[in-house]
Amino acid sequence: MPAAALAPYPPTTAAPRGVRRCSPIDRLNISRESEGLPAVDGQVTWSVSVYRKSGDDEVHEYTSHRLTSPDLVREHVNLALERPWVARVALTEHVREVTRRVITEFDLPGEGRPSPVPPNPPHGRTAARFYEIEGLQGGGLLSADDVRWHLERLRGDAERQGGAVGPVGMALRELTVVDYSRPTTEDRLPRTPRDS
Repeated sequence: MPAAALAPYPPTTAAPRGVRRCSPIDRLNISRESEGLPAVDGQVTWSVSVYRKSGDDEVHEYTSHRLTSPDLVREHVNLALERPWVARVALTEHVREVTRRVITEFDLPGEGRPSPVPPNPPHGRTAARFYEIEGLQGGGLLSADDVRWHLERLRGDAERQGGAVGPVGMALRELTVVDYSRPTTEDRLPRTPRDS
């Protein structure tokens, strides 16, 4: 999907509604790569909030869990609108961007210090910063101290095997996770093959 998926919504026309009781679960992922900039991977999910009237007030009834498919969002909206007590349905789009940047061991924060979290971007919230070592089996997302421990272990293994001193060919990456949430409408949901 092109980078435009994160830009302000383009005007679109609504597709005819069809009531569907079963929907596929197709994750919507975003990838962006620009020359000289870190790679960005993202995932889009949505939540559906339902409100009812209580006298003159509008009361929040429930909010769905995070839905990973536009078809599931449409299905939740259709089911909610079938209920006579529903006054309003609100949609929220949640985008999680993961930025990966190649760094060196010297770019890690000092030993015992937490990973610095960058300032929040406009309309976003920085969730976390982690590190990963490419090719490390079972490494997962690591703290800076975990990375140092793994690199020392890899250096020791290489020395014992008579090879080079250091993890040759393994890239160290810094991962920054940023979450965005914004209100949206059903017309702004991405179109899927089932919409045609």
